[in-house]
Formats: sequence, C-alpha cells, structure tokens
Amino acid sequence: MLHVIESYGSGSLTAAVQYVRSTPDLEHHLLRRIRDDYVPFGEESLFASVRELPRSDVGSIRAVRRSVRALAPDVVHAHSSLAGLFARLAVVAGRPASVVYTPHCFVFERTDIRPALRRAYRLAEWLLAINTTAIAGCCPAETDVARGWRTCRRAVHVPNSVPSTRVAASRGRRDVPLVVTTGRISPQKDPAFLLAVLRELRSHHGAVRALWVGGGAAEDVARLEAEGVEVTGWRARDEVLQLLSAGDLYLHPAAWEGFPMSVLEAHRCGLPVLVRDIAAFRALPAALRGSGPADLAASAARLLSSEVAAAANRRLWDAALSEHSADVQRTRLLEAYGVA
Repeated sequence: MLHVIESYGSGSLTAAVQYVRSTPDLEHHLLRRIRDDYVPFGEESLFASVRELPRSDVGSIRAVRRSVRALAPDVVHAHSSLAGLFARLAVVAGRPASVVYTPHCFVFERTDIRPALRRAYRLAEWLLAINTTAIAGCCPAETDVARGWRTCRRAVHVPNSVPSTRVAASRGRRDVPLVVTTGRISPQKDPAFLLAVLRELRSHHGAVRALWVGGGAAEDVARLEAEGVEVTGWRARDEVLQLLSAGDLYLHPAAWEGFPMSVLEAHRCGLPVLVRDIAAFRALPAALRGSGPADLAASAARLLSSEVAAAANRRLWDAALSEHSADVQRTRLLEAYGVA
C-alpha cells in the first residue's frame, strides 16, 4: 500500500494516519510533501518506508512512478486533489496497482475561485475518474457526486474516525464561556464568517471568549485578535486536544470541507458542536448546522445557556457519527482497496 499525500500536515494527514491504524495487517508506505504547518506526532513509525515528494509537480508525478516501480504496491492511495492528479497521471489503474482516491473535499467545492475555474476543476475530476479504481469519499456528498459520473467505476463512503479514547474535559465553572475552532486561518476556514457569528452571539448571549487553535498569515491572525479571538499558533496534536477539551462549544465555520477530523475530535472531547451548512454536512440533522451567522449564533446561545440543550446536541452527534468508527472504516477501506 503506497499512500501519496501532497498536503502532509493538514487534516488529510490525520485522516490518512487513522486509515493506517485501521488496517494494521497491510504494509503501508508513504510518499509525502510536507506543509509548513506540519507538527510531527510520531506517525512516521506506522509506515514501512517514508519518501519525499519533490516541490515540482512534474517531479512529483515521476516520483510516484518511481516509487510504484520500487515498491510494487497492490494499491496506490492518493489523498487530496494534487496527490490524486499525481497518482492518476503516473499510474494506469490496475496495471499493476489499483488507484484509490480520497479527495478530502473536491477542489471544485471551493467558493473563493471563479465559477469558470470551478467548472474546469469538475471536468478534470470527471476525466481523471476514468483512471481511478475507486473513489473513497470521506463524506456522503463526495460519494454521491462520484456515483453521478459515468466515468466513475466505484465509489465507497469511508467515514473518518478518531481514536476511541475520550479526552477528559478540562473546563471548569466560569462566567464567560469559551468557543473554540481549529485549523489553518484561510479562506477555506473562513475567519470572517466566524467573526460574524461571534458578533451575533455576543449580542444574544453577552460576553463570550473565542479561541482559534491553529495559525496563518500575520495579517489574518491580527484581524482575529483585533476582535478578541485568541490565536494559539500551531501546536502538537496532544496539546490541540487539551485546548479543545477546555472549550464550552466547538464551532466549525468552514466554507467547504470533506469531513473534518476536528469535528470528530471536538465531539470526542465532549463539546457540543455546531457546523456551517455546507455540502459535507448535509446528511446531518438540521439542529447541528446553520446556514448563516444569525442561525448559528442563536443555536450557540442556546447551547451555552442550557446544559440540557448541550446534552441533546451531544446525543444527536452520537447518532450522526455512529459509522465513524475504526471498524466501519476498516470494512469500507478494504472494500475500496478490493481486499477480501
């Protein structure tokens, strides 16, 4: 098994590591391009070998081809759009390796690019699906899109999962509740949307603290801090979980997503969770999502004011995430890989 990860350091890395942990009986190799937000957490020991992708995209295609020749894997599993491009231009699916592709959010879901470019990306994905053994989507929306393409041979929903050990909540009694979000401060995570929610929330609820666990460009950090959001910078995984567990509410403001690991982690930490109503979350109960800042702020105010409401939110997430387990993930991965 050869994993190709171009965005090594983001949520796709966390998801891929959990894939490896769910299939320990398979031999896993890694071909990666490290991002600037990468913080090691001992995951390299899970792989039989680790190789580096060049910064050049053409060089990366050649590197995939060389690694397939050297390792002779049964499956090449490409994670995210650029890795999917590299793998499917480097390898003919099934000769000899199967090619499995997990988009971790199709690039044409981006809302910060022109409609014409989104259509071009969709066409590219449609064409690349011809040379794909299976598309292993991490949310139902991804597999629904893939199943609608005549070029797609097989689409399997492989739910993301996190380790089953629950992180103990570290929040104590306090007068000012803490709202937490995580990730790279970027157009995808949409910090402006988060600030709009916080303004609405403060008008409904009064004083609220906000914590962004992650980092980004200095000007983006300054914009958040100017409105009272504390930004931690990049932290090690264990510390991220401890910071999450100190919150009273996890809010996910992203404008596009696959199915973020941070939502699973926040739920595991015992927080009530609210998400923005985007394609990745359309299968969730309506009570867990909101389409705009006013909707989410009103829901957040209820959760912060009532432990009964917060407990009901957590129960809804328990049911909604029932398939997001290592056992289900393993079964679906083996189906995508074509392993009995």
